[in-house]
Amino acid sequence: MRLQGAIFDLDGALLDRAGASLPGLDPFLSLMKVEDVWMYLVTGGSSAQARRVLDHSGLSPFFRGILSAPEHGVSVTAPALYEKAVRRLRTALPATAVFTAREDMVPVLKAAGFPVVLVGPGHPPELQAMADQVIKDYGAMTRRVGG
Repeated sequence: MRLQGAIFDLDGALLDRAGASLPGLDPFLSLMKVEDVWMYLVTGGSSAQARRVLDHSGLSPFFRGILSAPEHGVSVTAPALYEKAVRRLRTALPATAVFTAREDMVPVLKAAGFPVVLVGPGHPPELQAMADQVIKDYGAMTRRVGG
């Protein structure tokens, strides 16, 4: 099934600890947009703060919306938050990948039926084996999709 949508976890899956975009992120998001993959953001903080972060980093145009876990009364690790993003994207759950750096999210998302892309280095081998894709940064994804 072709990728229809992507949900990104703001914490660690888009920006590094200093607030800079992860390597290769901008070209990857541009390619996803050209390929008509709709994207949503999930955050453990407020949607207003997430919007400021996206605006500051120039990433706002890539995302159709933001879901804030506290504003919806759930944990950022609750599958219901990601399922709500799928409904808002109007995509099929199996064709909507979740990009996360949160190790605790991999088994939760897999159990809910999501394809999972584990972002960043240093994850335990058992979680890497559970994820559908493991990437150190987005440069590898751009080369894979575009090349």
